[in-house]
Amino acid sequence: MTGTLRTKTLSSGKSYYYINLSYKDPRTNKWKAKTISTGLEVKNNKRKAEALIKQILEQYAYLEDSPLSYDSPVDSDISFCNYLDIWLAGRKFEIKNSTFEVYTFRINAIKRYFETKHYKLLDITPKILDTYFKYCLQYGKVNQKTKELEPLSVRSVRDYRNILYSVFAQATIDGILKVNPVNDVHVHGRKNKEYSEEYYFMTEDEISELLHFISKNYPRLLGITFMGAYYGLRRSEILGLKWSAVDFDKKTLSIKHTVVRVKTVNAEDETKTVAGKRVLNLFDTAESCLRRIQKEQLQNKAFFQSDYQNHDGYVFTWEDGRAYNPDYISKLFKKAMKSFGRPEITLHNLRHSCASMLINKGWDIKKLQYWLGHTDAQTTLNIYSHFIRQRLNASDNDLSQISLAAADLFA
Repeated sequence: MTGTLRTKTLSSGKSYYYINLSYKDPRTNKWKAKTISTGLEVKNNKRKAEALIKQILEQYAYLEDSPLSYDSPVDSDISFCNYLDIWLAGRKFEIKNSTFEVYTFRINAIKRYFETKHYKLLDITPKILDTYFKYCLQYGKVNQKTKELEPLSVRSVRDYRNILYSVFAQATIDGILKVNPVNDVHVHGRKNKEYSEEYYFMTEDEISELLHFISKNYPRLLGITFMGAYYGLRRSEILGLKWSAVDFDKKTLSIKHTVVRVKTVNAEDETKTVAGKRVLNLFDTAESCLRRIQKEQLQNKAFFQSDYQNHDGYVFTWEDGRAYNPDYISKLFKKAMKSFGRPEITLHNLRHSCASMLINKGWDIKKLQYWLGHTDAQTTLNIYSHFIRQRLNASDNDLSQISLAAADLFA
């Protein structure tokens, strides 16, 4: 497979770089071409576009792999665990690396239960799967401290069911099974509303107090906490923020790159959802915050010189430019909140606090949905309803004054 750089001028008059791939189709043994957009304008972006060629070649290497259905048909006598491996391998080039790592973790957990039972794929029945899900609800997790088996949450077991549904759906496509055995098997337990995410909110005054506390005691977290509290950014969006996304002239902040960790740290030019890509207003305090960080980075770069490592231009890094491990930031924030006296507040809860402040300012649901990057307005409404409920319970009862006109009836 080879990749060459091409340019194309659109009707708008702007020219962009494209990568033209040439590869040999393993089914026909003939050469084919595929064009990939880089999204980069021609002006001042040639080096970036050239650097993408290697990445694109690796990403589309699967085009020259021999498809399983042509070169090695699945044996109908295959073991269940071996088929799980085949299914997982087939997903590798269809999903993000972070998602693939989640699938790998869950497939390995499923195999640990089934590998001693030596089932063939054809042996798996709804009864076997029902027994497995019930086992997970009681003993599906290992306590890392005590090594004791503990219950897995209903939500997690339903995630395992969804994966197995996809596995057996593929088995029906492969012609090994006629019916998906997961169809009539359900994970019973608490309803979604009973184990849904807890919503904790901080007031404007509490946020201000927290930021002053962070500034004195955990200065490394100051900018991160600010972006979480006032922009409602996810952890992946905060740590994925690059200077190229900050436009001081237009006063905008583009959310389009994320850094996540499952087993390894993955940096991706995409957000959690399509709606996650958004351009937000860079208000004055935020600009001051970012300019201060930028100034500190320039001083650090001058100090470390050739040892400085922030080649990707991240906003939040160690002094020598190394990117933060997302887990480290979460643990440090947890420690900071414990010291602050609000241990229940996580970095993600700042996102809810941001929503509550904007609701107080009169923002409507659609505007709030865009600011937070929610695909579904229902998610925004859930936060809204939780906040309104808490505020209602904490406020004075307005009905006391309204009902005074009828007080004489009960004198």
